[in-house]
Amino acid sequence: MPRSVAVLGLVSFFMDVASEMVYPLLPFFLTVVLGAGKETVGLIEGLAEGTASLLKVVGGRLSDRLGVRKPFLIAGYGLPALVRPLLALAAHPWQVLGFRLLDRTGKGLRTAPRDALIADVSHEADYGKAYGLHRALDTLGAAIGPLLAFALLPLLGYRGVFWLSLLPAAAAAGVVVLFVRERRVPPAREPLLAAVRNPPYLRFLLASAVFTLGYVSVAFLLLRLGELGLSPRQTTLAYAGYNLLYAALAYPMGTLADRLGPRRATALAMGAYAAVFAGWSLAPGAAAGLALFAGYAAFIALFEPARRAYLAQVAPERERAGAIGLFHTVEGVLLFPASAVFGWLWQAHGHVAAFGLAAGLALAGAALLLRPPR
Repeated sequence: MPRSVAVLGLVSFFMDVASEMVYPLLPFFLTVVLGAGKETVGLIEGLAEGTASLLKVVGGRLSDRLGVRKPFLIAGYGLPALVRPLLALAAHPWQVLGFRLLDRTGKGLRTAPRDALIADVSHEADYGKAYGLHRALDTLGAAIGPLLAFALLPLLGYRGVFWLSLLPAAAAAGVVVLFVRERRVPPAREPLLAAVRNPPYLRFLLASAVFTLGYVSVAFLLLRLGELGLSPRQTTLAYAGYNLLYAALAYPMGTLADRLGPRRATALAMGAYAAVFAGWSLAPGAAAGLALFAGYAAFIALFEPARRAYLAQVAPERERAGAIGLFHTVEGVLLFPASAVFGWLWQAHGHVAAFGLAAGLALAGAALLLRPPR
């Protein structure tokens, strides 16, 4: 495994520890400490995630045009570290909005160049393992961050936890500056839309778009666990267990993706998602819900490295970061209506209809991906 892949995994580990120390506390900080309403929480999160989604294609395209990756990683990881005091000192909701916008700007700038760099330094036959290792370390940080916040909140309060999150964020930026090495790529001159017009990329984009319309937030699974009888505290522990299982399985699942081939492995993961969501619609109790949650962790441990590996394969090499960024921007734009429709369907017609629709869309995405080219 190339050294840069492990280093980037370590960077993501530190940044996810920092981010997940803050993220679960923000809604309560806004409503309890700053007196904001729930609509303000929704507005801030919507604007923040929309910013990240739209900037992924921008960061990727600029990386290709300049033929460099590392400066975008320095900016993408350094900016969230620099603006953390803005959150710790916030006295008004608009200051929290400023932090979230700048934090998500960093994520938008770094995502596509980082994923492109992993592909740049790895052998194509090992893309699954490379992305699997990265996702394993990333998710391990996502599991540790909330546990640290849970333990430290009674001792330090909200602002103390926010200040402390500066340490892992600074560590992430420092590792990028000192240890990340990139392989320079020729600057891209062709317009992005012309470059990504190759059939395998477009087919994957279409199949992923259909799948994404049924690919909803894990928050809905936590809500379903609550309906099946778990308390909020038990649900929190189940979420931590999900992240740990995901982290443990990501590298072996990435290896499996290399053996099966990333396209087949991605379609298999979509089929697994359909099976798990069909199970969620029929789960009789909490034990079944926990088993399905473990199944969901196994799905995403295969899905994330497999689809990233296949995306790296079908993206034109000289426009790789831009093509990856465009993919993630399209996905980010579609995730909002996917969750909105899922939530409305659950409220209006029950969980069976909502989970059933998601399962059907996942099967349709898998079928499109496996359909032989004409």
